[in-house]
Amino acid sequence: MQAELIYNAHAGHSVIRRELSFVTDYLRREGWTLAVHETDARLEATDLARQAAMRGADVVIAVGGDGTVNEVASGLLHTNTTLGVIPVGTTNVWALQMRIPALNPIAPGSRFARLVADVEERMDYTLPVSYFRSVLLAAARVLVEGTTHVVDVGQANDRHFLLWAGVGLDAAVIVSVSPETKKAFGPWATVGTALDMVRDYKSTDVRLTVDGQVRQVKTSLIVVSNIQIYGGFLPIGARACVDDGLLDVCVFKGEGLLNYVQHVISVASRQHLEDPQIEYCQCQQIVVESSKPLPVHVDDEPFTHTPVAMSVLPGALRVILPRDAPRQLFAETASQS
Repeated sequence: MQAELIYNAHAGHSVIRRELSFVTDYLRREGWTLAVHETDARLEATDLARQAAMRGADVVIAVGGDGTVNEVASGLLHTNTTLGVIPVGTTNVWALQMRIPALNPIAPGSRFARLVADVEERMDYTLPVSYFRSVLLAAARVLVEGTTHVVDVGQANDRHFLLWAGVGLDAAVIVSVSPETKKAFGPWATVGTALDMVRDYKSTDVRLTVDGQVRQVKTSLIVVSNIQIYGGFLPIGARACVDDGLLDVCVFKGEGLLNYVQHVISVASRQHLEDPQIEYCQCQQIVVESSKPLPVHVDDEPFTHTPVAMSVLPGALRVILPRDAPRQLFAETASQS
């Protein structure tokens, strides 16, 4: 297997760099030919992935968070090169959705594991057993033992998304959280900022053109999903499949903290599909225009402001997934090999 690995040195704990050698050693023992690249510039991973595909790589492995996965995937669209993932970012939503072993920053014991890793770094000593190493090696085994699927990718203007795009409140929160704060506090940084902002964030008059049909809504948040879970645990895209050629759109009405508490409860219990304060639909294309510019993100990365046009690219990407990836995410069993 000819593979190239793209590592985002800014993602996750600094001990990852050292532990990554165990992953590359494992893959080489399994007969993989491996080239390793490190990236620290925005969108550089897309160029590296595209070049790897042009060189004929069978697999390109993204080592980082969801932003890195997004960039690498964007460089592999409509090629015969398959995306593999070693998730080491803040939330790792793609990995959580697909059951790829991932570092979980809010799991019990993860803080202790970080403290141990800090001590290792200061002492320049590698312990024979490591939480980080065990998770990375488990994800590497998925690359060797998993199956290849062909999945859809979303497009927002000239950018792509594997997970979702957000318009309004969540994009405003993402813009407000610095990379340093996100790295230090993990998903809690976003939660804290959201609680501060949601009290005063106002709804906006929005014109939606959904597969050619126009309607007006007043909303503070629109989520356009390619997968089912949002933020690692909320099933906003409850009916989403990654190979059905459709995007799942969720429009949240109302404003204020109490209103969003009700929205979260509704989504968590999967009642939002019947909630009159939440509109849910599936489409191939959607254009969002608003009475004032609203921020837009793709896969938790700040992107642009409205107006924004989104569409689905059916079967645009090959990915390696665990054999026990959730069946409900796939409309076509034929997309597996």
